[in-house]
Amino acid sequence: MAKRKYSQLRPLILKAFLKDQKTVNQVATETGINWRTVDNHLIYLTGKGHLKAIFISAFVKIYAITDKGLAALKSGGRL
Repeated sequence: MAKRKYSQLRPLILKAFLKDQKTVNQVATETGINWRTVDNHLIYLTGKGHLKAIFISAFVKIYAITDKGLAALKSGGRL
């Protein structure tokens, strides 16, 4: 299988948050992207303001999409 680019992965990850907040593991399972890759992209998307961390502990990280993230998905702009 060919390696997917960031421009393909980030919209998939953001779309996973359209219905509800999710953990890293839930996003990885739902999108078919490995956990480490999802975690790295979530950190990037949080830094850009597209996601916000709802809860972070030693065992779980929960994120939710922001208005900026929703607008970026709708516009199809670069993430």
